[in-house]
Amino acid sequence: MTSSQENHQRTTRLRSYLLRPNSNIHIAAWNVRTMFETSRSAQIAKKMKQYDISILGISEARWTGSGKITCNSETIIYSGKDQDHQSGVAIMMSKETSKTLIEWYLVNDRILYARFDSKHIKLSVIQCYSPTNDANDDEKDTFYNQLQSVLHRTPKHDMVIVMGDLDAKVGKDNTGKEACMGAHGIGQLNDK
Repeated sequence: MTSSQENHQRTTRLRSYLLRPNSNIHIAAWNVRTMFETSRSAQIAKKMKQYDISILGISEARWTGSGKITCNSETIIYSGKDQDHQSGVAIMMSKETSKTLIEWYLVNDRILYARFDSKHIKLSVIQCYSPTNDANDDEKDTFYNQLQSVLHRTPKHDMVIVMGDLDAKVGKDNTGKEACMGAHGIGQLNDK
């Protein structure tokens, strides 16, 4: 298998749709700190079902390697470092949602892309985990350049969701940003 085949994997799908007119789905992003503990993925899957989440973006998965697995009835696609149990991203999907997965590919241990079929429009989900403010500028620039590259590769007519832990601090002041920012931030706005 060539590296391009490994990085760009397609899955077969049944004729079901993730989004239909007048339907609702729940999509969430959690920083779980680690999934590298016994039964941690089962705990996350249980909470996912409890909150009726269809697509769950996971930051700091801390799994090594990359791939696609099934845990209980949920499907997990993941990307991590080759050897170290650091960073890593994953997308956990319900059984019904995994049937609508068209394609997915790994960018690195911080960015993962998945595309889902829908009735009228496709849904592209980009799960990411950005470097912290303490990281050097080159590492941060590389991350944001790779994220921009993924956005450019995304089909133009797709609905796009970029989610994850972007290490942004929004602060308390949401004046003029009420439509996209809650009133319960803490601290000061950072430069991300």
